[in-house]
Amino acid sequence: MDMSTSQKLTLGYAALVGVGGVMGYLKRGSTMSLVAGGLSASALSYVYTELPKRPTFASTLGLGVSAALLGAMGYRFQKTGKIFPAGVVCLLSLGMAGGYLHGILRSSH
Repeated sequence: MDMSTSQKLTLGYAALVGVGGVMGYLKRGSTMSLVAGGLSASALSYVYTELPKRPTFASTLGLGVSAALLGAMGYRFQKTGKIFPAGVVCLLSLGMAGGYLHGILRSSH
């Protein structure tokens, strides 16, 4: 079965968030990064599997995860001014949130 563009982007986003959590743990010993990255990546992996079957539900869940990451990492970027990882994840989350919102609006017609 071919993956949609939404699925590919979601899978890549999940991988980056998960790897980012592991990197935060390995570099700084941040258990919070490991847990948050793991939970976010798990939720996004679930979104990936649900997109073909229940696109509105999956996009809504993806929007929630993206918004949470956008808020958390946006706050962190504002506080530290560091482009990586906070600024990058913030921008990536903003883009993904927009994509999920587009999916919700498109599915509701």
